Amino acid sequence: MTSPVRVDFKKIYYQRRIAENETWKQNAQAILERFPNAEVIEVDQHWRIPELAEADPSQWIRTKNDVLVLGVKTTLSHQKNGRSADYIAASVSNGCLSSCQYCYVARRKGGSNPLSLYVNIEQIADAIEKHSVRLGAKLVPNQTDPSLWTYDIGCNADLSLDAMVCDHPQYLIQRFSEMKYAKATFATKTVNEDAWLRVDPKGHTRIRYSIMPASIARYVDIRTSPIEDRMRSVNRLIDAGYEVHLNFSPIIMYGGDQWRKDWLETFDQLNDILSPKAKEQLACEAFFLSHSEAVHELNMQWNPKGEEFLWAPEIQAPKTNKEDVLVYNWSLRRDALGWFENAVGKKLPYCPVRYSF
Repeated sequence: MTSPVRVDFKKIYYQRRIAENETWKQNAQAILERFPNAEVIEVDQHWRIPELAEADPSQWIRTKNDVLVLGVKTTLSHQKNGRSADYIAASVSNGCLSSCQYCYVARRKGGSNPLSLYVNIEQIADAIEKHSVRLGAKLVPNQTDPSLWTYDIGCNADLSLDAMVCDHPQYLIQRFSEMKYAKATFATKTVNEDAWLRVDPKGHTRIRYSIMPASIARYVDIRTSPIEDRMRSVNRLIDAGYEVHLNFSPIIMYGGDQWRKDWLETFDQLNDILSPKAKEQLACEAFFLSHSEAVHELNMQWNPKGEEFLWAPEIQAPKTNKEDVLVYNWSLRRDALGWFENAVGKKLPYCPVRYSF
């Protein structure tokens, strides 16, 4: 299966603090050895790099292709969530090799937010395990999981892509397989079964494939695996011992009612592709697009075609608690969400909606 991205970094920014710890140095060296021709540039901070902050937005894809950042994650706390997971775990990476046009990840390193990997992966895993032990057994089931505390380990990245650059994601899944009270979960738009089939999750990892109509994905899901490939991968990962759910997101309104027709076709395609075993354990999340004027203006410099679908000021309004974030008008979104959940119930009756907004 062809990779959606080319991994061939020309520059690797290397945080000086890595030298403080022998294990961190070894982890960083293992990554550097994969890219022997890359120029290594030492920096004081992994997130404040002037050359990236000032990068030309029109070179969005080139920056992602050419730049990797290695750093140390210092904040090892885990934030309560209650949606995709009980907790958002301390990040093992930030940024992404894909270029989804609606991405919400903070772009502090510059317009395209190239991938940063944190080399203190053991320390991050230890922090998650200690947190779950303090919580103890999960006595009250909730929508995230009936029996295990769930930790989203990929909130700021796509771990399937990270696994093309390092072994950190597989290490983390291995660690979760040994945790008594915890389960890992992450969303992905990349099919990378070679990475995941190398690890036995032992029922402690849930992968969430993001799904949207292929007709819109080709314009806004840039450098990701084809939608049908993601659907077919669900069956194989289920057979390998993973739990696999679906993210129906973002739901984008376009072309009058065309977006509804495209989603109905997508549900029919899923129903034809998914195996009985996959359907038996399936659940989904569903949420509508959020956007912003700042991101719109940035995107216009590298992929204006996608903005024809995302930018709709006539039906978008500031979010109640975040005025710089735009969402669809509440009455419109409320009716659309009701339609969407009803369509899932009719087309995919075996797929409960865990949460939606």
